[in-house]
Amino acid sequence: QRLAREAKVWGCLTHPNILPFLGLHHLGSTSYLVSPWMTNGHALAFVKQNADADVPKLLAQVADGLAYLHTFHPQVVHGDLKGANIFISESGDACIADFGLSELKDPTQEPTYSTPWLIAGHPRWQAPELLNAETKEQIRRTTQTDVFAFGRVMLEVLCFHQSATCLFTGVVPFSYIDADMQVARKVQTGQLPDRPCDAAVVEKGFNDAMWELMLACWSTDPLQRPSASSLQIALKARNEK
Repeated sequence: QRLAREAKVWGCLTHPNILPFLGLHHLGSTSYLVSPWMTNGHALAFVKQNADADVPKLLAQVADGLAYLHTFHPQVVHGDLKGANIFISESGDACIADFGLSELKDPTQEPTYSTPWLIAGHPRWQAPELLNAETKEQIRRTTQTDVFAFGRVMLEVLCFHQSATCLFTGVVPFSYIDADMQVARKVQTGQLPDRPCDAAVVEKGFNDAMWELMLACWSTDPLQRPSASSLQIALKARNEK
């Protein structure tokens, strides 16, 4: 059922910054979702292997893809945005992938989801309202939770290449904390990752404006977070300077 749901969502989408869906392949009793092979791997591997990667451009492209999802009819919530779910094409462009936790927000249909699907995800990228939900019925991935996750993506992709001597290893948000439960507590109480300090990050495009965008994405009030379309505009304007 989860595979069918992912295929249904992914198969509707066509955009330069969405990984193309080629179809389902059945091999014996197992089914596979098929997409083009992305030789550059995911965004984190690409940034690590390419010191001259234009990180702000990649982030702007992710925002383009996210804005497309959020303005699609019916609206699509990705639900699992993180650096490892963003792949880089042969031409060096970012493509959002992995629609396993995605949802078509169709008001004409009553959604039915399993408990494992509802609680899936990782606290390093999840918004506090997801972790603070008291019942599974209160767990709802939204465009605002996607935007929160996008702020985390900005942090991890910009910081991935920092030196190992700095707390910011760039692997994941709160990468200096091993226990996921400790990360969840920080997110639940509105605590934020520390601001990056490494000079290499500044060289990759990190500045006050980028940090302010991240902070806006991480607002504890979902309604105060920017829309994906406004992020798209802000990042595009920054890259045109």
